[in-house]
Amino acid sequence: MGVNRLLIMDDEPEVRRFVSEVGRDLGFKVTDVADPSQLIGAIRKVSPTVIILDLQIPNKDGIEVLRSLAETQSSAKVLLTSGLDEQVLTTAEQLGMAMGVDIAGSLSKPIRFDHLETQLVRLKIEEKQLTSGQLAEAIESGQLVVHFQPKATMKSPGRWVMEGAEALVRWQHDDYGLIYPNEFLDLAEQSGLMAGLTDFVFRAAMEQAGVWSANGLHMEVAVNLSAQFLSDLEFPDRLMVLVRENSLDPGSLTLELSQTAGMEDPGLAMEILARLRAKNIGLALDDFGTGFSSLTQLYRMPFTELKIDGSVISEITQDENAKAMVEGLVYLAHKLNMKACAEAVENAATLELLEQMRCDKAQGHHLGEPVRPSELESMVERWNGRLRRRGRTEVV
Repeated sequence: MGVNRLLIMDDEPEVRRFVSEVGRDLGFKVTDVADPSQLIGAIRKVSPTVIILDLQIPNKDGIEVLRSLAETQSSAKVLLTSGLDEQVLTTAEQLGMAMGVDIAGSLSKPIRFDHLETQLVRLKIEEKQLTSGQLAEAIESGQLVVHFQPKATMKSPGRWVMEGAEALVRWQHDDYGLIYPNEFLDLAEQSGLMAGLTDFVFRAAMEQAGVWSANGLHMEVAVNLSAQFLSDLEFPDRLMVLVRENSLDPGSLTLELSQTAGMEDPGLAMEILARLRAKNIGLALDDFGTGFSSLTQLYRMPFTELKIDGSVISEITQDENAKAMVEGLVYLAHKLNMKACAEAVENAATLELLEQMRCDKAQGHHLGEPVRPSELESMVERWNGRLRRRGRTEVV
């Protein structure tokens, strides 16, 4: 993924086309949306470095959209556009900054080419120079950190309980600050460092789960698994050593494998996956619904959970086809004795639809962002404590 990513939200096709052309000429990877309901999903999908946001949206309050943007905690620089007078733009800039949005300026409509180009050149960032040597040092010296994003399970209508979390690696770089995995996982794969990186994440996740358990917080933990491990016959036993060292129940661990991950030897991969399941470790098929998702993987391999990609989930409140697809995938998962988990759940309306579909699990901004382990404990307590305060009698 390119380092400079531009997201445009404007209901006027001509404006989107014009800004897209200028952005691409300057080296940005460009994504555009016309409907504000698509904005949050697009932010989650492309992680923009710059957002151009139109404040004049039919049937939508632009300030309300700004508040929704603030809640995503996106680090993108935001340029506001409007055909209204300068005072409106100035006020909107001040409100956005007060909400925590990184407002980088504004552009009056009609947008002039030279003004747009000047702003985008100013906001364009230089690509990080990351090397395999730096990454190897990061793994050895403890620069990697693991954040956890909560996963909620539907227990009954209207009652989603947080009882799990996905481990997500970050690189705390001395020069660049916190670097997200989309910027260094390819480097890890290409330089042969993925095994060491994944081992670090497994160990950190298992140790943290042990700490939570000792504190009375029993959490299921999900960890992403590189396809490289599906040719390592010793991996299942090494993993069980970590599980036992931290006094964990193997059933509380789920390995997430992307459906796009290549398997060099499908027969060997099947053997390793079967051994993991024999040890009662869960297996999730991740990112389902993107690219050329293979239905054959669902019944030929011993997966216990189907994770439906956020790019599909984000559309179900406004697209009947997306809604029908997700509903069908949930049904299919259940017929195959699997749990269905929705990714990138951004609002209550989406969660309500998923509940109607009897989707088993959910994660996303509406439930909670990836946070450090200590923050996750308080997040879970707030969410589950709210359920208890409603007078629910069922144990959470």
